[in-house]
Amino acid sequence: MNKLSPTAALEKELIDCIKSHFAGEIKTVEALGGAWTDETMRTLLKVAPAVYVAFIGNSPSDLRYCVKQTWALFVSVNVLNGVRIEPEKAFLIHDYLIKLLNNRRFNCAARAMQFSQSANLFSDLSAKRGLFVYGLYFIVDMPLPANNEQHTIDDFITYYHKFISVTPSWESLNTLPQDNNND
Repeated sequence: MNKLSPTAALEKELIDCIKSHFAGEIKTVEALGGAWTDETMRTLLKVAPAVYVAFIGNSPSDLRYCVKQTWALFVSVNVLNGVRIEPEKAFLIHDYLIKLLNNRRFNCAARAMQFSQSANLFSDLSAKRGLFVYGLYFIVDMPLPANNEQHTIDDFITYYHKFISVTPSWESLNTLPQDNNND
């Protein structure tokens, strides 16, 4: 049974597509699962040029049993003293990603992916850290999981919890015991 969600399947297809197109040109192509932190910035510096794929969210679709998803690609290149080291390469990666993904039909999608916009995400903080980032945004209509008995979600055995209502706030990663008896 295939337990990969349509969203997870698209993330994998996007990463594989970009990796194969830019083989040998980009050091890292991978998913970016969370917020930009100082640790994220340090990691990005080590692997630039890089492309990070991030699922942004859903909105209603005009197709039945589908949602319109927004995806972002973050292109990072190194800077030295606030200046991009290889600006032409940064623009080429940006432009080729749009050409590669706009109107591309992915196996798991209901329609072809559409380019939405791009943005120069330059900030003083990123420049001081030696990083320059472009964001490219795409939308695509994605089917919701099939509604039949064969597709189920297993019991979650690990979950993350962040307590923000206490001072100081704290986080925990919890693993639940598994009952292997099917009573």
